Amino acid sequence: MLSITVNAKGYSVDVPPNTPLLWVLRDHLGLTGTKTIVALVVAAVMSLAGSFLAPCHAQDTAKDEKPTFYRLTPGVYVNGWPRFTVSYPRDWVEQRPQRDWVFRAGAPGLVPFPAFAVAVVSSPFPLAKFSELSVPFLSTTAENVTVVSDKLSQLRGGIQARELELQMVMNGTPLTMLCVAMKRGDVWIVTGVMSSRGKIGEDLKAIPYSLEFQQGYDEPVKVPLDVQKFLDKYVSDLVFHDDAKVWADYSDRFLHSGMRKREWEQTGRMSVGYWITSAVRITDFVPEGDRAYLAGSVNSVIGKAMLLETSIIKENGDWKWYGNQRDIIP
Repeated sequence: MLSITVNAKGYSVDVPPNTPLLWVLRDHLGLTGTKTIVALVVAAVMSLAGSFLAPCHAQDTAKDEKPTFYRLTPGVYVNGWPRFTVSYPRDWVEQRPQRDWVFRAGAPGLVPFPAFAVAVVSSPFPLAKFSELSVPFLSTTAENVTVVSDKLSQLRGGIQARELELQMVMNGTPLTMLCVAMKRGDVWIVTGVMSSRGKIGEDLKAIPYSLEFQQGYDEPVKVPLDVQKFLDKYVSDLVFHDDAKVWADYSDRFLHSGMRKREWEQTGRMSVGYWITSAVRITDFVPEGDRAYLAGSVNSVIGKAMLLETSIIKENGDWKWYGNQRDIIP
C-alpha cells in the first residue's frame, strides 16, 4: 500500500512498490495535465533524497581531459541540453541516478555521503513555488522534514536562483539537503547536495553554485538525413503508442548509467502511453564512425524534456538508441 500526498491531499493506493509514479498519478488517481506536472516536478526532488541511500559506482572512469556532454570527465559534469557544467571533487565517483535525475556523483567508499545530483525538469511554475511543491512530497519518504532556509539567491553571472536547505530523517539516518533551483525557459534545473554530517559546509555548497551555462549550444542543428529519418520514426512510434516499435528503436546493447535495455524499457513504458504530440530537437551532434552522440530535447504537450539517451549506433544499416555506455556497479 502506497501513501502519497498530491496537491495537499492524501491518497492510499494499492500498487506494487516499483510502480512508476506517473502510472500511479494517471491510472490510479486520475491526475493529468497541470496536476501531473506538479507531481513530476517534485518527484525529482523526492528521488534526490532516496537515490543517495544506495551507493553504486561507475565501473570505469573516462580519462579524457576535455569535458564533453557524452564522455564523463572526473570533476566536471557537462549537461547536454540545456548546456551547462557543474564542478565537483575529482575523486568523487559516478553513482547510479534515479530516473528523474540525470546525473549523480559522490565520495568514494561504502557510505553514500556526501553526494550531489542534477535534475532537469519541465515546469511552468515560478521558482517561488520550489519549497511549497517540494516539502510535502519529501514528507512521504522521510520523517521530520524541516525547512532550514528558503531564499532567493544568484549563480555566477547574476542568474536568479532559489536556495532551499532542509533537514530530515530517512531510514533512521539524519540528513541535510541543500538544493539550488533555477529556471531556463520552461525548464527547472535543480542541483542538490546531501550530507549526514549536519549543516552543509561551504565546500559542499560550492558544488551546486559552480553551475555555469555555456552559450551557443542550445540552438537546433541539422543532422544527416538518415539520422533525421530515425528520429522522425521514433517520434511517430511514441505518438502512436506503439510499444513494440518504440523498443525496437533501441539496440539490444543499450546501456545508460548502469541501466540496460530491459530495465530502461521497464521504467520507460510509462512514457510510451503518455505522449500525445512530440518532436525531437537536436542541439548538438557529434558523429564517430558507426556511432553518433546527440544532445537536445523532446517536446510534448507537457513541455520540454531533456533527451536522455545520449548516443545512437548503426546496426545492420539502421540507427538505434545506444545510451552513454557507462556501467555502474551496485
